[in-house]
Amino acid sequence: MTIESLINFAIQLLGAVAASFLAYRSFQKRRIQLGAEPTLPQYFIRRSTYWSGIVLYCTLMAGLFCLLTWQWLPLEPLVTLIVSHLRAGELVNLLYGLDGNKLLPLIAAGIMLFFVGWENPFNPLLILRDSIHDAFAIPTKAVEVYNALIKSRLSAADDKIKAQIADRLLVQSIDAGDFDKSGATVEYKWAHNSLLFDQIQHYADQSSYRRLFSEPSLKWGEICISYNAMSEKVNIWKEAEPHYTKTVNLLKDLDKLTGLLCRLLAAAVVFGSPSENDMWATVKKLGGNVHEARLKHTYKYVLIFAAATAFGVILGREVSVALHNVFLFPDTPLPHFSYTTLRWIAYSIAIYVLPISLVFVLRSIAFRHQQEPAENYYGFYMAMMFVGFIVSTTISTFILELTFYHRDDFNFLDSFLDHARWGIMPALISGFVAYRMDVPASEAEALSKTVISATLRFLAWGGIAVIFMLYATDDLAIEKLNLRFTLVGTAFFVTGLLGAAARFKTASD
Repeated sequence: MTIESLINFAIQLLGAVAASFLAYRSFQKRRIQLGAEPTLPQYFIRRSTYWSGIVLYCTLMAGLFCLLTWQWLPLEPLVTLIVSHLRAGELVNLLYGLDGNKLLPLIAAGIMLFFVGWENPFNPLLILRDSIHDAFAIPTKAVEVYNALIKSRLSAADDKIKAQIADRLLVQSIDAGDFDKSGATVEYKWAHNSLLFDQIQHYADQSSYRRLFSEPSLKWGEICISYNAMSEKVNIWKEAEPHYTKTVNLLKDLDKLTGLLCRLLAAAVVFGSPSENDMWATVKKLGGNVHEARLKHTYKYVLIFAAATAFGVILGREVSVALHNVFLFPDTPLPHFSYTTLRWIAYSIAIYVLPISLVFVLRSIAFRHQQEPAENYYGFYMAMMFVGFIVSTTISTFILELTFYHRDDFNFLDSFLDHARWGIMPALISGFVAYRMDVPASEAEALSKTVISATLRFLAWGGIAVIFMLYATDDLAIEKLNLRFTLVGTAFFVTGLLGAAARFKTASD
C-alpha cells in the first residue's frame, strides 16, 4: 500500500468516525412531545430497540460519507497531489494545482459533515434521521397510553384502586362523590390526579423501575412535591368561599400536574408490561379508553382482501364467460382462462386493495389523535370514501391511459374526470371497510350467523356493483356488449366478496 493510499484511507476513516459521531449526537437530540413536556424516547422503549436505530443511522451516515469520498467525488486525486508536491518540496506548484476539480470533493465532504449535524427542517439528512427515529425510537405505544390516560374516566376505574387513594393523602381532600363529577371540575381533576399518582407510586416502590424514576426529564421529584402541595391547595379551596380567579388558576395547575403524571405513568406502563394485552389491561383498569376496535395483525386482513379480489376476478370472469357462451351468444364464444384475467386481477387489486390498505393506516393515525371516544365516526368514514375515490380514480387514470387508450394528447385532469366512474365502487368499499372496523365480530358468534351475514353482504354489495357498473359501462359500443357483460359480472363477484370479507376481530378478542 502506497503512502497516498494509506493517507486517503485514514482520511476516510476519520471522516466516517466524525459522521458517525455527529449522527449519534443528532439522533440523541431529537425528543418526542407528550403533552407540553419534551421527553427522551429511550425511556419509553426497550434500550436495544433504541440503540438499533442509532446504529443504523450512524452506519448509514458513515457509509454515505465513504461512498461520497471514495466513489462519487473521490479525495484520492487531492491526496495524491498534496503528497507528491510536498515530497518534492514544490509548494508553489501545489497551490497552482489546487483547482476546482481537486477541491470540490473536499468541499463536498465538509458540507456533508455539516449537514449531518445541522438542525434545520429543510435538511434532507435530518428528514432521513427523523424517519429512522420514528421507526425505532418514537414510542407509539407510549403516546397511545398517554392519550388514553389523559382522556380516562374515573367511573370506569376499579373501586379497589379508588379506596387506596385516601390512605396516601396527607390531607383528606377527596370526597366519595368527586369521582363521578364533571371532568371540568376541580374535584374531579384532583381525584384523577390522585388516582394517577397512586398507580405511579406502585411502580416507584419497585427497584426494577429505579432507572426510570431517576431520569431528571420525567420529573418524579417535582411531581411528588407538586402533588403534596396540591393536596393542601385543594383542601383550602374546598373550605373557602367560591372565587373565580382562584378556581381558574387551580384548574391550570391541576392540568399541568395531570400531564406530568400521565407522561410518567405511560412510561411505566409501557416499560413494565410484558405484552400489549397486559399493557391495555392496565390502562383499562385506570378507566382509559382502550379502543375496543383496535385491530392486530392488519396485514392478514389486507392479504384476505387481496385474495378475495383475485378470486372474485377469476370466478366472476369465468362465470360471466360461461353465461355469455351458453345463453347470450353461443355462436361467438369468449375464451375461458384468458391471459386478460391476470391483467384484470392486477388492476382490481390496485384500485380496491390499495385504498383499503390506506384505510388501515389512516385509521391508526386518527385513533392516536382522537380527542373524544365514540361508537361510530361517520366523518372518518366519509373521509375514507373520499380518499378511496381519489386513489382508485388516479390509478385507473394512469393504468387505462397507458395500457388501453394510448392517447398522445394526455391531460391528467380531463382523463381523471373521464375515469371518475371507476372510482365509485372502490370509494364505497373503502368507507364500508372503515365502518366495519368499528363493528367487531364476537368470538361467541355462531357459525351459521357468520355465514348468513357474509352471504347477505355478498348479495347486497354485488347488487350495488351491478347498478354502478351498468352506469359506468353505458358508453361502450354495441359491438363491445360482451365486454360490458363480463365487466358487470366480474364486478358483482369482486365487490360482493370484498363486502363479505369485511369482518374484523379486535385485539382484545
